[in-house]
Formats: sequence, C-alpha cells, structure tokens
Amino acid sequence: MAGLSSAFYSRLAGFDVTVYEQGNCPGGVSTSWSRRGYTFDGGVHWLVGSSPRFQPFHRRWVETGALQANNPVVYADPVFVFRSGDVSLHLWRDIDRLISELARFAPEDREAILALRRHVRIVATYMPAPCGIADWGRRLLRLPAFVPLLVSLMRTSTRQYVERFRNPCVREMLSSVLNVEQNALSLIGTLVGYASGDNGFPAGGSRRLAENMEQAALRAGCRIVYRAKVERICIQEKRVTGVMAKGVFRPADRVIVAFDTCTALRTLFDEPLQERWARKLRVGVDSEHCSLLSLGVERDLDCLPSAMRIQMREPVVLAGLEYSTLWVYRYSCRDGYAPRGCTSLTILFPGDSYDYWKAAKADGSYAGKKRDFTEKVLRLLAEYLPETKGYVAVMDLATPVTYERYCGCYRGGYMSLWRAGQSPFHVPAASRSVRGLHFAGMRTLMSGGLPVSVQSGYKAAKSL
Repeated sequence: MAGLSSAFYSRLAGFDVTVYEQGNCPGGVSTSWSRRGYTFDGGVHWLVGSSPRFQPFHRRWVETGALQANNPVVYADPVFVFRSGDVSLHLWRDIDRLISELARFAPEDREAILALRRHVRIVATYMPAPCGIADWGRRLLRLPAFVPLLVSLMRTSTRQYVERFRNPCVREMLSSVLNVEQNALSLIGTLVGYASGDNGFPAGGSRRLAENMEQAALRAGCRIVYRAKVERICIQEKRVTGVMAKGVFRPADRVIVAFDTCTALRTLFDEPLQERWARKLRVGVDSEHCSLLSLGVERDLDCLPSAMRIQMREPVVLAGLEYSTLWVYRYSCRDGYAPRGCTSLTILFPGDSYDYWKAAKADGSYAGKKRDFTEKVLRLLAEYLPETKGYVAVMDLATPVTYERYCGCYRGGYMSLWRAGQSPFHVPAASRSVRGLHFAGMRTLMSGGLPVSVQSGYKAAKSL
C-alpha cells in the first residue's frame, strides 16, 4: 500500500514511475486470498481515516482511489461482542453507551470506568480534524488536562492500564481491543476512533482497497511489474543508479523503498547505510505478530456477531504462547467472502510466535505443527461456537513465517510495536547519505499500519 501511494503521488509530481512488486497482486501485508470459493482477509480489520473527520488520512485514501463507490464503509456497532460463559458485553462505538453498560455490569469498577470515559473525551478533542472555531476553543480549554494525560498514557502499557479494573470480564474485554503490549495511548486512541465515527470497514476489505489503489495508479500512468522481487539497491558514489530486480539492472534517478525498512536495510544494500536511524533499525525492532487461522464454514452464521472475543474457561497453549481469548471475525456471503449459505471465519492469535514456527520450518515439523494447531482450534470452536461443528470445509493457517515469506516482513511482524515509555520513532523520507534514496511504509513511523503506509508514500513523493 505504501508502494502504491508512493507511485501515485510521484506520478502526479511528473515522474516516470515503475513499481516492482515481489508478489502477484497488490496490497502487500494488507491482502486477501481465496480458497475453494472462500475469501479470507488477512489485512484490514478497521481503517483509520475512513471518516472525513480524520484528516489527512481520509484525504489520502480518497486521492489514491482507495475509497470509492465500490467499497462503502461499514461501521459495525458493536465493534465486537465479548463472551465469557453466560456474560455478554458489547464494545459500543458510542462511549457513553459503552460506559453505561460497563458501569451496570461492574459497579465495583465505577471509578476506573468513569476515568476511561474521561480519557477518551480528552483525547477525542485532539484526534479528529478541527471543524471550526468552537473545536479550536475546546482544544485550548482542555490543553492543561491533555498534556499530562498524553504523557501518562505513553508511559503506561495497555496491560497496566486495564489492570486498574477489578472485574475480570471488563479487564479481559478491554485487553482484547488490541495488543496489550502497546502503550495505553494506542488503546484510548482506538476507542476515540470508534467514538468519533471512524475506524470503519470498507466493503470488500483489503483486496478491494488495494485493487482500487492499483487502478488509480495505472490510470495516472504508473507501470506495475508483478513477480519482480528487488534483490539490491544499486548505488555509485553515494547516489542511487537503479535496482536489480529478477536479476536485471533497472536504471532509476530516484528509488523509494516501500518495503519493510528493517528487512530492506539487511538485504538490499551492499554497504550498510551510515545514518543514525538505520543503525538503530539494523539492531532490530519490536513487532506486532499474529497467526491467522481462516475457516470456510458450510453454514450460514449470520446469527453470530461480525466480531467476537470469546473467553475460554481455561487458557490454552498454541505455538508456545498462552491464550485465554479467541478473536473471531465473521464475513458473510453478502461481501463475496463465501458461497451462498456459507461463512468465512478468521481467528486471530496475536503474539510473537516467530521463533516457534521458524524452528519448526528448519527441522521439518512445520506442516505437522500447523495441522496440530488447526485441529486444536477446531476442537475449541466446537466447544465455544457449536454452530461450526462438523461444517468446516476449508482450513488455512498463516503464521509469522508466512508473512515473512510472502511480504518480507522482519521476523514475520506486520507492524511495529509502540511500547510504553518509547519515544515516537520515524525514518526520514529522504536519505541524508545517499542521493535519490527515499523510504516509505513499514517501520517508517511507530507504530504503523495502513494510515502510516499511505501517508508515508505521500511524504516520500514530496521528498523526491
């Protein structure tokens, strides 16, 4: 997505643009794939910038053609349903509705719940684009409360933040909004997005989003070459001369590396870049990881919520990590995700299991361990979602090693992890030591994701 954004804006600036893509379709990490009539989305779960209020991200999505009439944004409400035994809690978009439900369910946590609402309201004052003088006035009035809250949230992990809640269901529900290792600002920011009318899901998901951007880039006059993995950035006398792709030298005056920057620094340069940020990234970076199990179910499951967090009675160990909650997403045939009367499900397992799967790949046990993982999850689903028992016809497991193989992600991570206490980190759009070398996409800004990819492409093009 960063490559398509870079290409589009570079072409608008008057450059002759060619995109070299190692895969056979657009999208990179934000992608979908099909198995026997079922489509599984391995990318977007919510899109920051889906609302016009969230500028400049929304403007970038519209300019690059990502959001069009063919993929209207759906704002599911509730965002997900949390289930624990007979308990059901809803993550409502409306913060007041969410707070009211939590307060009724867990009166012992009233103080922490009201603090959550206060934090969302304060941060919400600053996240969407201001709509006029009144908005600017509210920002100025809340500035004395916002600054210390911002510092506190950045120094606190989501795990630490949710530990303030005594009720185990409330604690587990909030823990399953996103990775608990992210700082608490990420949690509050996500809730702000929902409460402010953003974070929607474009119909057709990752594939349509990427294909729309591809078509916009082609209409603008860009060339896109698929199955053309770049092996090396060619540099002479501290200036870019082109790239080696599929064993052939491709001359260029400018090169934008819209590839996992960590991996690029390790694999695409004969001599290491001697810049401070590059030295830091070569040491490594904390990443968000997941394993994604996709299932084609020969049954209409429209009776289920579109997203669920199902707390299990006992934690289970999968791929060396302990899980207490299943993150389940349902895609119906109305979006073209499944044959009529059938359902596509994806179950997300966050956590860094890269070393587990990489070792299995090395010793030849990879296929067997993937099979064991899948069978164990199917037994869990039969217990907690009995509607699926005996109806699963398609199974597909993507591990961090899968993301590494197809997308070149560093250690199979799909974005950076912004831990508590870490300062925001960014990669300059233009190299200071090599003329004509520019960067966009993954790792260029903490923590990352789709909005960073499209914005980084715009910035890279402006730096040409």
